[in-house]
Formats: sequence, C-alpha cells, structure tokens
Amino acid sequence: MKSTTILSALVGVSYALVYPRAVENKAAGFTSNDCPVPGADFWALSKEVASNEKRELAERQASGNDTLVTRHEVTIDTWIHVVSSSYKFEDGYVSDEAILKQMEVINEAFNKRQFNFRLVGITRTIDADLSVVDADEGIDRLGQRLRKGDFATLNLYVVKDLPGNTAGDCTLPVSAHGGKFLGDGCRFNYDTLPTLSSGRVLIHEVGHWLGLGHTFQEDSANPTCTTGHGDDVADTPVHLRPTDNSCTPVDTCPGLPGQDPINNYMNYTPNSCWTGFTDGQATRMHSMWEVRKKAI
Repeated sequence: MKSTTILSALVGVSYALVYPRAVENKAAGFTSNDCPVPGADFWALSKEVASNEKRELAERQASGNDTLVTRHEVTIDTWIHVVSSSYKFEDGYVSDEAILKQMEVINEAFNKRQFNFRLVGITRTIDADLSVVDADEGIDRLGQRLRKGDFATLNLYVVKDLPGNTAGDCTLPVSAHGGKFLGDGCRFNYDTLPTLSSGRVLIHEVGHWLGLGHTFQEDSANPTCTTGHGDDVADTPVHLRPTDNSCTPVDTCPGLPGQDPINNYMNYTPNSCWTGFTDGQATRMHSMWEVRKKAI
C-alpha cells in the first residue's frame, strides 16, 4: 500500500466548529451564527484525505484484501483547564468528580473507534474576565496562559460562559502549524458536564478536533441537497441541517441515498438521539490523527 502524503500547506490553527445551545435547551430555530463553517483550507485538506482513503481502499480491494483495516489503538494525552470566576459551582468551578465523569463519557464513545483519551492533568484558574468568552474571541486567549503539550495533545477548557448560543467549540486539524498552535483545543460551558447534563457535547466537539465536519450540507448561504458542502465522508448520507429538536426519522434529501443520520454524533440533532460514528467517520478520524500527529 502506498503511504499517505498530505500536500496541503496549511499554516496555523484552523477554524472552530460549534455545537449550539439551541439544541441542548430545545429553543426554537437556529441562526447562521450557530453554525460557522470551515474555511477553504480545511476543505482542501479534507478532500485530499478523502482522496487518499478512496485510493487506498481501491488498492486493497484490487489485491483481494479485506476492506476493513485493522487500526492501532491511539492514546491521546489530555489536559483539562477549569477557568471559573470564583470557587462556586455556578461560576464554573466544576469538581474533579465531574471531570472524571466527562472523561468516561468521551472514552465510552471513542474507545469503540480505537481512541483513548488519557487525562494527564487538571489546572484551575480563577479569573472572572477569562472565564467569560466574548464573541469573536479566539481559543488562543486561553491557550497563551494555559495550553500544555504539543499539537497532538488535547487541551479542553471548561469556562463559565461561551458567547451567544454556543455550548462548545473546537478547532480542526491542519497539516502545518508553523509552531503556532496556542489557539488549538476545545472550549465548553461548565454546565455541559455530566453534573448538569449528559457530557455528550464534548463528543461532538472532539470529533471536530479529530477532523470531522458536520454531517449536514453547509458552506453556502442557503445550502440545498445539491449545493453547499457535506463532510467528505462517503457513508454519511447527504442531508440538510436540522431545524427542530426531534429524534424522529426524516429524509430531507429524498432523491439521494439514505435517511438523515439523526443518531450521528456530528449532526445537530439533540444529543439524546446520538448513538455513534460511521465506519467512514472512524477512518477519517484516524487519517486526520496522522495529519495532526505529523504536523509541523
């Protein structure tokens, strides 16, 4: 099998993708601000990785090998930074118990796809200003003070409040960061942890950190089933962005194969609907992990 070569010269940390509170709180409707889209650099990398995956699959099939590839177990060092405005829970000061439960939630989801997140440390910062994230404020403001490890180290920032309708956000991989990755990582509101919620918002966000896009059509003002951009993963059906908080099966693109993947971690359905990733998404995360691990 030929080795995968990523040619894209993408320097710096890529865009952050979000999971909106509108879904969590069952509020009516969405706005465009709930769903920022990746930039052209990420789409270029995504298409290149998808092309490599397709070529390698064709090579395996041509040689008569099993189409399923045995993946190595991946262990990812993880830091959690609690940034609160006081020592009170309602100000974002979550307990170690809540953090450990959160780690259990993400590992339960990702262990099935040969990823394990190893908690190597917890930091705690009391800073009223830093704990409330302003609109258009990058993750680097937190990263400059708190980030640990290299580009392959997951840094999770628990904050008192993210702006607007955002429950959590996370950056995407790049193939070249030029040593500038203080803005890499994930932020999420303290009340999304298992203490008050299911802790599943972070599954969606870490999926972005490992290179997954949203399953629905986006990247245009009014995407349709044939315009906009999907996630470049072959086994996630083309569909439109959810507009309600239902787990009822639906087919928003009836002329194309498959119903909407309402149970997919990377959709905007309520997280109570979610049950897993597809095989194609698992392959993509492992492909993007190699990109992230080798990025310079």
